[in-house]
Amino acid sequence: MIIYCGLRHFYIHRFVPPRPDAFYILTHKKDVWDFSPRLKLYSLGQIKANGVYHLEKPVFTIPLRLSDFWPLAQKWHAFSRRYTEALEPEYPHSWYLQFKRLEILKQFSSDFVEKLKEEKEGGIWGAGTSKLVAKLAAHNLPSGANFVGAEQTKEFLIQVPLRRLPLPELERLEKLGLKTIGELADLPLAELTAQFGKRGAILQRLGRGEDLLPFQTQPIPDFRWELDCTTLEGFYRPLTPAELDPYLQQGSQELAAALKKHNKVANLLKLEVLSTQEDPWQAQRFFKQPSSDPQVFRQALQSIIPQKPLAHIVLSVSELETAPQTQLNLFLEPPAPKVPQKHAQLGVKLPRREQFLILWKVHLQSE
Repeated sequence: MIIYCGLRHFYIHRFVPPRPDAFYILTHKKDVWDFSPRLKLYSLGQIKANGVYHLEKPVFTIPLRLSDFWPLAQKWHAFSRRYTEALEPEYPHSWYLQFKRLEILKQFSSDFVEKLKEEKEGGIWGAGTSKLVAKLAAHNLPSGANFVGAEQTKEFLIQVPLRRLPLPELERLEKLGLKTIGELADLPLAELTAQFGKRGAILQRLGRGEDLLPFQTQPIPDFRWELDCTTLEGFYRPLTPAELDPYLQQGSQELAAALKKHNKVANLLKLEVLSTQEDPWQAQRFFKQPSSDPQVFRQALQSIIPQKPLAHIVLSVSELETAPQTQLNLFLEPPAPKVPQKHAQLGVKLPRREQFLILWKVHLQSE
């Protein structure tokens, strides 16, 4: 079984406000990540990063760098590892734990609630047979009823609104009459594939509560690549930056491959070198966005590498995050469906198969 743990307002409580007499909306990649809790009192509904608010105090929108908050999450990770070594971080404010014994899972959940009270933190947890089910349980079920066993998974998913998943196909699925996540599992794979291509199999797996990526215990926090120029055949001496360029390209590609293998992106690149005088020297560069792109690593290296012969080089990437393209962000509500331009005939409901055929014809005509 897997438990999902999340801390409420983790960032706003650890954020140093430039002006204490103001409200704040904190964003990450242009999405709202946290906000001053008192904003809820103004019945603003869903907080938006580009909203305009007129309150008795000013409201500022400030982008976050998640790498600044990872060290602050270590205390909660250390607490969790008292019960299991199988921990997978999601974001600084959330993580997954895997348990082999049910009694230890129950003991952790009880102690986690007590720990939240002791630390005066707000938090949620949920348990399920997968990361997806555990996270949905944490966000959709009340405390005390947020344990979803294998035999309860199908019944649970059939009750969770489809809009809880930020799917790009959401609008098309709703036009087919689908309202819950569990209904995805009931659609024939052939029809899903005909309509959505390879994404059809993914949608069906989500409908069954299966993870697109299996649970991964936290890997080594830093990935390293090393080069000793004095042992390179044909050189056996320190190399100039121009001579180093193809090797640095290789190092960037190997680091990128290692990150992608572990489904991670990095926020920080570190360079450690020894010059001809054997003097150690270090430099680092934060990325504007977390990345696993070797070209981004090379550009960062070009801006920090010293312009002199180097004997020994160590590259490492750290401040890791889960790759965003495979991580469903259930904290954010998907956009509201568009209002149809044509009026539908009232009192007539087409069978789901007929709806598939109509959408498929529209898709073919658009091509």
